[in-house]
Amino acid sequence: MSRGLIGALIVVAMAAMLSIAGRAARDIETVLQADGGRELIVFETDGCIYCGLFRRDVLPDYLKSKRAAEVPIRFVDVQHAGPLEPALAGPLTIVPTVVLLVEGREAGRIAGYTGPEAFFHMVSQMLGSH
Repeated sequence: MSRGLIGALIVVAMAAMLSIAGRAARDIETVLQADGGRELIVFETDGCIYCGLFRRDVLPDYLKSKRAAEVPIRFVDVQHAGPLEPALAGPLTIVPTVVLLVEGREAGRIAGYTGPEAFFHMVSQMLGSH
């Protein structure tokens, strides 16, 4: 087998594995341990235009911020939110929804895509009170 064919097969196999793993494979860099028991969870779903906008317009700046080191952010597909439901104050009715968890309980929520400026303002308000 030629090296080119082997390389192509490896790429196809890796793409299949990423497809199977879904969003979790893309979110490895955002899964960190929360300092002080605080973390932001972004509930999203495949094909959500606003979830994509959040990842494009908000996530890069958040990851560069000082807040990201203090309060890590991770993504959960709303279809797999079951294990987190006991921590939530109410049902998830819109995506993306950003939930602030403090010691495993919901302490704040931003429902829907708000854009970067409003997001950072609301996160500052939520974190300022905790």
